[in-house]
Amino acid sequence: MDYPRRWLWLALAAGFCACRADDLTVYTVPKEAPAAPETQAPSPEAPDLAWTAPSGWTKKSGGGMRLASYGVPGPDGEADLSIVVLPGEAGGDLANVNRWRGQLGLPPLQEGELAGKSSTLSTRAGPLRWVDFAGGAGHEDTRLLAALFSVRGQTWFFKLSGKQATVAAAKPAFLELLRSVRRG
Repeated sequence: MDYPRRWLWLALAAGFCACRADDLTVYTVPKEAPAAPETQAPSPEAPDLAWTAPSGWTKKSGGGMRLASYGVPGPDGEADLSIVVLPGEAGGDLANVNRWRGQLGLPPLQEGELAGKSSTLSTRAGPLRWVDFAGGAGHEDTRLLAALFSVRGQTWFFKLSGKQATVAAAKPAFLELLRSVRRG
């Protein structure tokens, strides 16, 4: 037998002799749970704004990002009013208006078009911008009234959405709700 083969056989024999099955230990380690993603909830404490909801509107629980919610009755079922407050500029007016337009299947507006597609309303809390859009392709029977404004480093959103007939009937009351917004 040649020299390298002898060493190979010797190494294998030593390996077999050194191995004992009762020395083998197996451990089970549980996986770590993934860390929950951090979310930033709107600050409920400031600023303290108040508004007067129209009679007949049903206050519902907020939850999630909603500070308040209302069911708005109408000729074609109930529409939904959500009130949300976010810190800072919340993306700006154009980005939010275009997000709402996207929800209705409408194309985005360019910066110069926003003024012509929105209106301004004075409130005791300050001026706000509001929009009125009817749904586009795939959303023909949907309508949205929404308002947004910034006060004390926060952006407030009032959004009424639902069937065209219900939202159209609720438009005067929605505008009255907006006019009632005041610092509490």
